[in-house]
Amino acid sequence: MKRIYLAVFPLLALAALGLWYFDNSNAPMGSFFTDRIGLIIAFARLAGLVGALGVMGQLLLVSRAKWLEPLYGLDRLTRFHHTAGLLIPLALLVHPPLVVWYHALQTGNSFLAQYLVVLKWDDILPAAAGELLILAAVVLSLPFTRRRLSYEAWHTAHLGAYLGLAFSLGHQFELGADLNAETPYFAWAWYALLAFTAANMLWYRLLRPLWTYRRHGFRVDRTAMESRDVMSVYVKGRGLGNFPVEPGQFALLRFWAPGLKLQAHPFSFSKAPDGAELRFSIKRSGDFTAKLHAELKPGTPVIIDGPHGVFTAARLRARKALLVAGGIGITPLRAMLESLAAARADAVLVFSNRTAGDIVFREELAGLEKGGTLRTVHVLTEDKDWTGEKGRVDAAMLNRLVPDLGERDAFLCGPPPMMAALDAGLRALGVPADRIHYERFSL
Repeated sequence: MKRIYLAVFPLLALAALGLWYFDNSNAPMGSFFTDRIGLIIAFARLAGLVGALGVMGQLLLVSRAKWLEPLYGLDRLTRFHHTAGLLIPLALLVHPPLVVWYHALQTGNSFLAQYLVVLKWDDILPAAAGELLILAAVVLSLPFTRRRLSYEAWHTAHLGAYLGLAFSLGHQFELGADLNAETPYFAWAWYALLAFTAANMLWYRLLRPLWTYRRHGFRVDRTAMESRDVMSVYVKGRGLGNFPVEPGQFALLRFWAPGLKLQAHPFSFSKAPDGAELRFSIKRSGDFTAKLHAELKPGTPVIIDGPHGVFTAARLRARKALLVAGGIGITPLRAMLESLAAARADAVLVFSNRTAGDIVFREELAGLEKGGTLRTVHVLTEDKDWTGEKGRVDAAMLNRLVPDLGERDAFLCGPPPMMAALDAGLRALGVPADRIHYERFSL
């Protein structure tokens, strides 16, 4: 199935390129490919189409569509969205000057004079404002600017990009030559793509979470401190047995309380679903989570967008598993361990923390070990009094602690540098890539 989807996207691109070539070869004024001036407007149109198609593709990548996410995982889709978001705006930057240049050559005006004329055309000013909003979101997402922004400012900029897309629609319908061409096929396909993108965004990002909340009525039941900076939030609701969660998945939570309701953040389910309650374990690591720790009260409504993710025990290929957690990365693995124990899978957990006081779920993990199929190795990096394993978890340590490493599927969850190093190290030790599983959260 994944190969089919991978083939669909290049085919759609080729179809769009073919329709563009047909329209510009059979324009009312003749083919645009016969002289330099014609090539300018033809490629101006192409840049506009590529930019607009790219924006629609970007929206689909982050729509959280359930038909797309299971094939790749929401983390991979999001990372591709980030990468493509730095390239697609190049087409948006190229499109306006090419259009102005073409008309300046046609009228004999200077570039600046023609630019001022173009600004007076129908729907051009809103389109220009929309392009600026989209480009602003891109600039604010660049690594050197993103690091200096709060999550709230970055999120607001992305909302502005959605508004920018809306501003550009009138210009596409009014002045888009390919959409207004004598052949209607391009226009029909374009309208279908716009409707498909809008439907996915509307349903999966807005209506589906609200419908799920209306069905289950999620509310905070209680909170409990798991360590000095990790708090578990227990959520109850109606018919939780019909809420489909696989251990290892996560959800975006929006706590409907003053100061919290404007933000939705991803948190993993930290225990397997039991039909009675859901648990999320949240580390105090920023302004939002600090406010959550201090102010979240029982009875607070919770809008749950999810579950999401393909980081589950269903990816297990062997009967043996190695799970490596760094800090709060234990949360999805903690839930996964229950399903592995139920399946009587041989599991080894290597759990890295700074000090003994940072170990989350210590008693729960000890209880799971009593079942006989789990072995836990705690590794500390900064505790001088610790008599167990010490140091950074790397492939050499794992090879020493788990001699049958090559017979196991590896599930990794922790800080990105740790996971990248372990992924490379395990591959170097001969563990096949399709037996190394992880998700990186950067929504």
